Amino acid sequence: MLEAWNNACLYLGDLLLGWSLRLPTDLTLFVVAILSAAVLTLVRLGTTNQDRLRRVAADRKQLKRLTREAKSRRDREAVARHRRTTSMVTLIALKAEGLPLLAAILPIAVLATWAALRLDYHPPRAGEPLELALYTPVSAEGELAHVVPTDGVEADGWVKRIEAVTDEGPPHGMAVWELTPAASPEPYEPVLRFRGRNLTHPVLVGQASYTPPILDHGGEVITETRLRQVKLFGVVPGIPQIFFPPWLVAYLLITIPFVFVLKPLLRIR
Repeated sequence: MLEAWNNACLYLGDLLLGWSLRLPTDLTLFVVAILSAAVLTLVRLGTTNQDRLRRVAADRKQLKRLTREAKSRRDREAVARHRRTTSMVTLIALKAEGLPLLAAILPIAVLATWAALRLDYHPPRAGEPLELALYTPVSAEGELAHVVPTDGVEADGWVKRIEAVTDEGPPHGMAVWELTPAASPEPYEPVLRFRGRNLTHPVLVGQASYTPPILDHGGEVITETRLRQVKLFGVVPGIPQIFFPPWLVAYLLITIPFVFVLKPLLRIR
């Protein structure tokens, strides 16, 4: 189910935004975030009573003025009355927010999923070193694993000995190859041989997108191409404590303010 959703989002997202992958990554993030802000804003035209919301805004402004005047003349009864009315008006405004959010969920989910699959990492560049890591059970320490030589790919050695890693989370075995691939319109499919198994890890190089960097082959065996994560302006970090990668933090930092910019600009309540 998840794979079908991801594939659908990639198909739709590439149709709509595939061209933006040729832009600098920061600019692509802005395109996706501003489009998301536009969806959140424009969906309100068909899901809210704009005239009523304008009257609500005018009422709140008037009640704020009346409350301020009542406070200045120390009329506690009037202040309390205005506050009760303000609460009623605010409730009307809050009730109007449900349908726009519901209508925006699907397009925003498609855009966010596409961004997660296309903008989490920088695509590998041709001629630049690329690390390919193999993670195994710690019991594989000392065993050999090797990458089958692949046309168009150079390596710092095809055979590696698995080393135990005990100071980075749960103990595990690891071997790392430094590959230098040339550009290719189709993914390379290097094969790692370990304990009689052939592990294939597709790698797309020199293109506007990338193949999934982490593949789980089962039996506690994982392969990873260590790609560089996308960070807005090269500095905006992620929030690992709540599993927010850097691209998502940047996406929210751009989208949320632009909603507040677009609403008055387009005169939408």
